[in-house]
Amino acid sequence: MKIVEKEKYSLISDGVLEKLSSDTKKLFDIYDSMGLFKTTKQKSEDISALIENSIASEVEGAVAPKIDAEPDIRLNGKPVEIKTTNSESWFSGTFSKREGYFIFIRWLLNDKNEPEFFIGGKHLNKDEWTPSKSKSFYATTYDKKKLYANLDKWHIYKGDIEGYMRGKQQCVKIHTEVV
Repeated sequence: MKIVEKEKYSLISDGVLEKLSSDTKKLFDIYDSMGLFKTTKQKSEDISALIENSIASEVEGAVAPKIDAEPDIRLNGKPVEIKTTNSESWFSGTFSKREGYFIFIRWLLNDKNEPEFFIGGKHLNKDEWTPSKSKSFYATTYDKKKLYANLDKWHIYKGDIEGYMRGKQQCVKIHTEVV
């Protein structure tokens, strides 16, 4: 079941971006004012939940079920998964991974908790994820080099990704943007 082009590109509207940015700043300001320490992983989970809320409130036909067994978003009944990172690779569990439309978010915060984002979307099949080579780490990954190599198949909603050569080595840089 594929999401049609019109639906894909309406997922991350200006309203979704503005709400996500505003809500992210508010939430992390509260953490700071209460003296609460959050790990990068916890912050990524919070940003994922905030974009789920933003999409559900701003996009017609979008619902955020908030149940682990369900996709992060259902858009007119079709599943959408959200993967959020503060680094340059996105992770998915070996057993929980679904095929379908994925939204990848990379986030950065400045010292005033003002967020910057890179956001891209693409339909992914299970075999597009890189399996773990470790026996103790089960997650599959999709990194920035793989995203760049398949850039023509991605829709970039916010930010940019750049490839360049450093001698014989392919380098990839993800650029985030303030909303």
